[in-house]
Amino acid sequence: LLTEKINSTEVTSQEVNIMQYHIITVGSELTLGLAINTNAPFIAKRLGQEGYSCTCQISVPDNIPLISKAIRDSLSVSDGVIITGGLGPTADDVTREGICEASGRKLVYQPWLAEIIKERYGQRSTPLPDITFRQAYLPEGAKAIIPTIGSAPGTILESDGKFIISLPGVPREMTEMIEKEVVPWLKSKYRMSEAFKVRVLRTTARTEASLQEQIDDIMKSLDNVSVGILAYPGEIQLQLLAKGPSEEIALEIIKDAEKRFVERLGNIVFGFDDQTLEEVVGMLLRKNNLSIAVAESCTGGLTAKKITDIPGSSDYFLGGIVTYSDDAKRALLNVSRQTLQRHGAVSAATALAMAYGVREKFGSEIGLGITGIAGPTGGSPEKPVGLVYIGLSDGTTSYTNRYVFFGSREIIRLKSSSAALDMARYFILENFEQDRGDAS
Repeated sequence: LLTEKINSTEVTSQEVNIMQYHIITVGSELTLGLAINTNAPFIAKRLGQEGYSCTCQISVPDNIPLISKAIRDSLSVSDGVIITGGLGPTADDVTREGICEASGRKLVYQPWLAEIIKERYGQRSTPLPDITFRQAYLPEGAKAIIPTIGSAPGTILESDGKFIISLPGVPREMTEMIEKEVVPWLKSKYRMSEAFKVRVLRTTARTEASLQEQIDDIMKSLDNVSVGILAYPGEIQLQLLAKGPSEEIALEIIKDAEKRFVERLGNIVFGFDDQTLEEVVGMLLRKNNLSIAVAESCTGGLTAKKITDIPGSSDYFLGGIVTYSDDAKRALLNVSRQTLQRHGAVSAATALAMAYGVREKFGSEIGLGITGIAGPTGGSPEKPVGLVYIGLSDGTTSYTNRYVFFGSREIIRLKSSSAALDMARYFILENFEQDRGDAS
């Protein structure tokens, strides 16, 4: 069999109720816990939007027999597998060999791929090592996915009515191939008898249980919509999956479900799909021509970091100050010695003084102050680990919220930062938007 470029091959499609596949991520760094697997979640989410169901995810080390076994086991109970990782030029990149062992095929050298690799690296002053051209070998009969980023080609191999798709492990390279090649190929191969639509409602509900309690009757009344509630630091997501006989009907179904949930939950829904809380707060600040500055203690600059993650945040973010010590709070924010002695660094009074001081320092319309005990030490019965006070000042009015968060130091800091951004969001909604919220 000759290896063909994917774009030159006609694909015969079949109609299925649902296509089920497995994801195999290859890399000893994953199985040893030295790296975080971000590829599998992306693939499952992206293909889930097309109605394809990932029924298993597995990570295997850089070992040919283990890769081969994972492929064979997956193909025995699914329509196909998508593999990431192990396609580079070095000795530990053995996914190609694992695919060949699992499918009973040989590796075949592709001169045209070698030329592409030469052209890709032709600008380098040093000669290419011979091992670079290991990437020009593909499993016999595989269709190549030409890389536009990097040098490792992906492959699509059909065997006994099943598919084996292999992609580079570098997230940027993998994402490019999923969008430009894999999704179109799957859509041409599998015509779904039902259409699917996915929508994520992002909320600042305190717990999964409290969120479900508010919407339980709606969840039970929905037809053709499955609902998942997932907790992340600082937010609870409501994930909706609707199905219908056509894309238009599935879209109508999910829009109706979304409307019912939003009407019930109100302003605790802060965004949809990939919108972040800092992005939404930035949109509100820009829309209302407002500026903000933050003073942070226990969060150590995390809130300022989140705000400035958004491109164009200089339109509304004037600056931030990390005042970890009492001396810094006095010197940089004019928090009085009396306030610190009487109430302590972790108190509503200090949070308000920090918010007022940072607003005065930068001349912003809104000032936020965050102080707390992130742990794991430093707590007491009166002020336990996880106690956080957040203050907000706009020069004429002020607000404070008290929280007790649970979790690791990192989780407490993340939750504190999200709570501060959400406090700013509610303040703007209450004072500047028609859909009024509750700033407290």
